[in-house]
Amino acid sequence: MKNNRVIKNLLIISVFIILFCPKIFGEEAEFVLDEKFFKDFSRIQIIQRDDIFQSMINKIIIGRGVITEISVNERYKKKFRISVESSDSAAFNQKIIFFVFLENKDTVDLLNLNTKFEFKGQLMEYTPLSSKRNEFILDVILMDGSTIIE
Repeated sequence: MKNNRVIKNLLIISVFIILFCPKIFGEEAEFVLDEKFFKDFSRIQIIQRDDIFQSMINKIIIGRGVITEISVNERYKKKFRISVESSDSAAFNQKIIFFVFLENKDTVDLLNLNTKFEFKGQLMEYTPLSSKRNEFILDVILMDGSTIIE
């Protein structure tokens, strides 16, 4: 019983080291919000989940999911917003919706609803949608993105 507690504490500490190590050493890091990230994220105590996203503000993230909405929505001096629901987070009882903001109409014209989209951008803000901290909206300014063809 005591060994399980020690192992659990070591796991939590190692997750924090992995996530915060680039910040400690002053390196610019890209955070990949993939299956591994959400697996580790789901193991973190609920009260500490906001801290993870807070540490990523103004950093580069890489995410992917399914486009659920494309709209004109001016924010962050960008004209368009793409809503992308993460496909990796659902397996771990998380719901992450990326609001991806961009300026280029030509890019918007190439996108279709219900297609897979992978992107890279700057995380601007996060908004928790539940007190359980298992649903979030992440605002991202698009740097690069593409649809995934299978």
